Amino acid sequence: MKRENNTLVLVLFLLSIFMGAIDNGIVSPAREIIESGFGVGGNVGIWMITIYTLSFAVSMPIISKLSDRHGHKRIFTLSIILFGVGSLLCGLNNFFGNFQLFLAARVIQAIGAGGIMPIANTVIGLSFPEDKRGTALGFVGAVYGVATIVGPTLGSSILGAAGNENWGWIFFINIPICITILALSFYMKNTRKDDLKPMDFAGSIVIAAAIASLMYALTNLDLFNIGVSIKDTKVYPYLIAFLILIPVLILVERRAKDPVLNLKYFKDRQMLVAFLLALIVGVGMMGMIFIPQFAENVLKIKAGTGGYMVTLLAVFSGISAPLSGKFLDKKGGRFVMILGFTFTILGTLILGYIATANLNFISLLAGLALLGFGIGFTLGAPLNYIVLQHVRENEGATALATMSLIRSIGVTVSPSIMIGFVLEAAKNLQTKLSDVAQQSFASMVPPGINMKMDFGANASNGKFFESLKSADVTNVVDRLKEALGHVVPPNVQGFVSSGVEKIRETIESTFQSTLNTGYKQMFTAMAVISFVGILAALLLEGKKREGVGKE
Repeated sequence: MKRENNTLVLVLFLLSIFMGAIDNGIVSPAREIIESGFGVGGNVGIWMITIYTLSFAVSMPIISKLSDRHGHKRIFTLSIILFGVGSLLCGLNNFFGNFQLFLAARVIQAIGAGGIMPIANTVIGLSFPEDKRGTALGFVGAVYGVATIVGPTLGSSILGAAGNENWGWIFFINIPICITILALSFYMKNTRKDDLKPMDFAGSIVIAAAIASLMYALTNLDLFNIGVSIKDTKVYPYLIAFLILIPVLILVERRAKDPVLNLKYFKDRQMLVAFLLALIVGVGMMGMIFIPQFAENVLKIKAGTGGYMVTLLAVFSGISAPLSGKFLDKKGGRFVMILGFTFTILGTLILGYIATANLNFISLLAGLALLGFGIGFTLGAPLNYIVLQHVRENEGATALATMSLIRSIGVTVSPSIMIGFVLEAAKNLQTKLSDVAQQSFASMVPPGINMKMDFGANASNGKFFESLKSADVTNVVDRLKEALGHVVPPNVQGFVSSGVEKIRETIESTFQSTLNTGYKQMFTAMAVISFVGILAALLLEGKKREGVGKE
């Protein structure tokens, strides 16, 4: 590739990475709005995210192999076209269409995204001299990290500008970006393998089935109730299918002349370590999606405003990611990964133990700054750098796709782990709020009314807390009054409402501290995961060597 075109190529791919990385997050704030528009429930509506994740994971290794065979430019531009067409169809379904057509459009969009990310990382990594490769990949990490973090905030902003009834604009925004990328792709060289071998169709089919089975099972698995969850028909049949398909995949890929999933990657220690680190990063990084709710609970601010804290996280991540590229060129992948995990540990411990105790913006900011630095140092550039150092140039996209696939598995498992801590803590809310309410206003109720009996009977069967399911620290008192209105006798409702108002601060503090217990456990888990990441990173070699693909 000509040196004078490197800057344009970098802009081309950074723009495409940003577009691909924001897309799943940008849909999140509109999910319930889209469900309502199509008249489907949450259990059906979640498929707009699930089917995208599944299709993305399945398509990534296959499209990456096609790009190594037929040229990065050719497959990349095809991927951009697919992503643009899918985005257009998704948006049009806002005005005419149905949920089934919308899901089909999401599949088209995801297949396009499956070719964007690994090809972009590969071409950027190979377009720059080795002593500048880390710096270039550092910019990739910055863009990917910022886009991943700010996706939900951007989605909310678009909905705010266009209106909830025009949710299609969160997809239409991709169209001009796709057109710009296609125009810039003129400067891209169509690098590819020279020695083409027969396409591994059998391997493509088996790996697609194996990935789909595993990802679907993990999506439906409740790790905090694994004994019951694993018996669910949405889980165990797909886990069994995955276990059956693994030996089939190994057999097929051993016989393939140009395998989609190259088994030699799993025989090399450095590549195995890179894959393990990718899994750890995937699991750990998803804890950040709960930052808005955590910030709202800590600072007692209105629901929806916590997204601005995510912007702060993105700023610190955007600062550290380019620095990680500089350090990669000078110190190598091991140093950068250890540094990133160390920042993550410090940030999560401050959020979990200092921010939840002090409940102020300064402690929250300190934790977010360190967590943002950790994300910037670990997400993207170092893993891409490590993988590209150990494979042949014409296998870069395939190897990066394998690494990204493993990271996607971590991302899929992570939400059920992280939110599990908060949900487990929330189970104590009923008991704690019941105790606080009964103790505080029992003396205000006129003689002859057995408040404990009436209150407890309704609270125990769950009716009492029906209206508290979507409560937050800013409205829990009002929701509690509403709930009590359905429980206590009419002749004492005024006394009870007055009593609840008098203990507003106590109720808010109880709600706040109970949820913060769950967040503390969540951040502790993230710190432990990051410590495991440090141990894994120590297994990396400090200096570049001729690796698995370069024998």
